[in-house]
Parts: sequence; structure tokens; C-alpha cells
Amino acid sequence: MSPGDDVELPRHDFTYIAANADRPWEHFTGRWQAMKPILAEGLARCSKTRPLRVVDLGSCSGYFALKAAHRHPEADVVAIEGSVGIGNGTVGVQGTVQQILKTEAVQTHLRWIQRLKLTNGFLAPEVWDYVHVCNLAKTGRPICDFMFMLSVVHHIDNISVQQYASAGLTRSQGGVDLLAKLLLLAPRHFVELPNEPWLKELFEKYGTARGILQAAAEASGLKWSFRGPIFTAEWFGPRDTWVLEVEDGMPELDIQSCPFPLLYRGNEMDTALDASEPEHASPFQHVDGWTLPGEDNLPLSMKLAGDDALDSFPPALQGGREALTTAAACENLSGMLLDPALYAAAAEPSVETSDIAVAAALKAAPTALLLAHLTLREAVAEAEDALAEVRRAAPPEAVVQAGWDFWNRSHKKRVPCGPKPTASRPVRARARKTGEVGLRTRTL
Repeated sequence: MSPGDDVELPRHDFTYIAANADRPWEHFTGRWQAMKPILAEGLARCSKTRPLRVVDLGSCSGYFALKAAHRHPEADVVAIEGSVGIGNGTVGVQGTVQQILKTEAVQTHLRWIQRLKLTNGFLAPEVWDYVHVCNLAKTGRPICDFMFMLSVVHHIDNISVQQYASAGLTRSQGGVDLLAKLLLLAPRHFVELPNEPWLKELFEKYGTARGILQAAAEASGLKWSFRGPIFTAEWFGPRDTWVLEVEDGMPELDIQSCPFPLLYRGNEMDTALDASEPEHASPFQHVDGWTLPGEDNLPLSMKLAGDDALDSFPPALQGGREALTTAAACENLSGMLLDPALYAAAAEPSVETSDIAVAAALKAAPTALLLAHLTLREAVAEAEDALAEVRRAAPPEAVVQAGWDFWNRSHKKRVPCGPKPTASRPVRARARKTGEVGLRTRTL
């Protein structure tokens, strides 16, 4: 089957159980058949000068992401899965990234990415809540060309209740603002909302799923067209799938900025294993997230000290489609970890460093060095967050003095010659935005 055709996926890998019942397979196939021509139509109208991007929010086992990636090789399809709902458990509420990666739904998705040889399929193990969505929306630019929000918004709403209160919002106000900001992340959306008892406050105020979406569209500050419902499923009450497309001008997607801290996909070795596996073998036994020999629970920052096992893994360089060019990858045991910053930098052919030079450098780099790069990025992010907290709690002069006091204590010597930095003295710091390779100037 060639790319562009529809791929057949087996029911037993992609249905999920709620209240001791499988969600009917017809809900998956029916929604996809309704979405398929609209997705093709929407992507056809997108810019042809850059890679396209589709985001499947709350992808569970990846049915819709896999379908979209196989049918549209011209688009990068990023599946967001945080395991905070019914279909894939709730380990994402308090668990680690590794625990999300080891859920059956995510491992099924990663395995099928490799079975189908999808170079444009990615998994981002992330938990989205109100604060995270607000941070994405405040950039003022979309993160993708098309977003799938199929039976996921109520799960984000459920884990955002305290954040609504902290922002001074009621449950219904927070829910509408959450949806409005989600709409700002793409010019086109497929949205399926549940029925009551989920989103109870929103249904009490706006009556129907269409009414809730209309309120969110108005709160977004942009004009949206509605299409649908294109499919209606009976699943704990009726669930309508709607299409929303922006009619006002929305800024172009910035492909150089990658909003995903971590991208992941399964290992190519899994494809070879498929041929020798009996039909009844577990589809999850070979994809093992970040589990390295002797390391049971690596955090996002990843442990490097004493990781001698890393030496046994060759550096990996993943060549993608022409538009994707080069993606840097760190190959762990049964998994491919991609650095979104290098992935984004390589997406634009106008960067000063040629693709060949980048590819050669990455191919020569040891795996441990690539892991160290990711560790450093995470450490810098944590340090900047901690520094921001200190700045909010103390005047600039106190922050500067505290920094110099720490320097003196740690280096056990006098302050070097020259003036101390002041509140008006600029400091050069790496930009916080993932994927941005330049520096920005800020003042203390």
C-alpha cells in the first residue's frame, strides 16, 4: 500500500475500555471517514513553501494520527499523549515521562509508526493543562495547520480546575477560556466534546456542545466557521464531531519554533521483529521507552553519570523526507528520542549551516554527547524558571547581590576586577523558546 492510500488498522489494537465496555469500532472508522476528505482539503490550502504539521491532541493509541500520517506524507503528524483520561489510564497526572511512554496505548502507537515506516509520525509525551495551553497561545502564532481534539478537552478541563481558581476564573469561565486558547493553536480543528456529566458547568450555561464551541469561538477574538456535525457517536450520550476553521487572518505557522520539548518514536528494530513474531505475541514487549540497562526510571533530564551502558548504543541520525531534512536522534534501548531544537533548525533550508554539514556533525557525535545536549537544555530551562521565581520575590539589586555572594562562596576568591552588573546592564541569555537558536537581550 503506497502513501496516500488509506491504511487498515486492527480493531484490537486501538479500541479502549470505559465502564467495562469497548468504545465501538464504528466510532473510530466513522469519524475517520468523515474527517478524511476535510483534512485533505484543508492541508491542500496550506502553504507549499514549508513542511505542514498536524497535531492529534490526546492521541491514545494513535489511530487518527497514524491514519493522517500515512495518508499525508507531506505533513508531520505529532501525537500528544499525556495519559490523564480513560483511554490510556491516568499515570500522567503524577507520573514521569517514562511512565507515559510505557503505557500500552503509547507503545502500540510507537510500534505502528515503525510497522508503517512513517518518517513523519511523532509522539510527544506531554500533559496539557490550562497553564500550558495559555503559554502556547500567548506566542500569538499557531503551532500546527490542523488540530484533532477528539474526546480530550474534558480531560484537560478536569486537571485544570485548581488553575482556573488561581487565575480568578469560575469552572465555566475557565473551560471556555481553555477552549478559546486551544482554538488559537491552529486555523482548523476537528472537535468532539462529550456529553454530561462531563463539562457539567459548561452544559448548564450554554446548553449544547455547539453552544459551548460558539462561546469559545467568540472568546478567542477571531471569527470562525462551523461545519457539522460531520459525525455523531452514541457514547455515554451523543458526541458530535465539528469542524472549525478560522475566517479572520491568523499568523503563519512558524516551523522554526518547535513547541514540543520532547519528540519520540519507536525503534526500527521493531519492524524486523514483526516478521518472526507469532500472531498472538504481545505488541508491547519490544518498545520500552527510556529503560536502559541498570536504569529503571530515568527522569526527563536523564542521568548520564555512570551510564556506561550508553557506550553500547551507536549514535543515530534519522534521515527524513526532503522537507524534514535532518532530525537528530538519540537511540535508546528500543526507542528513538528526537531533539526538537535540531529538528526545527533543520526544517528551514535557508539556515547558514548546510544540511550535509549538520548531518555529518550529528553522525560523528557520540550518543552520550547528544544526551548531554538534551540534559543541558532541560537544566537551563529549570534554572531560568528558578531565577524567574527569585526575581518575582526580590528587587533586582537583591538578586544581583545574591548572585555575586554565591559566586564568591563557590569560587572562594574575590570578585574579579571590573564593575558588577547593575539593573540597567544587559545580560546575554539563550532564548527560552524551544527551537530558537539565537540569543536575546534581557535586563535584570
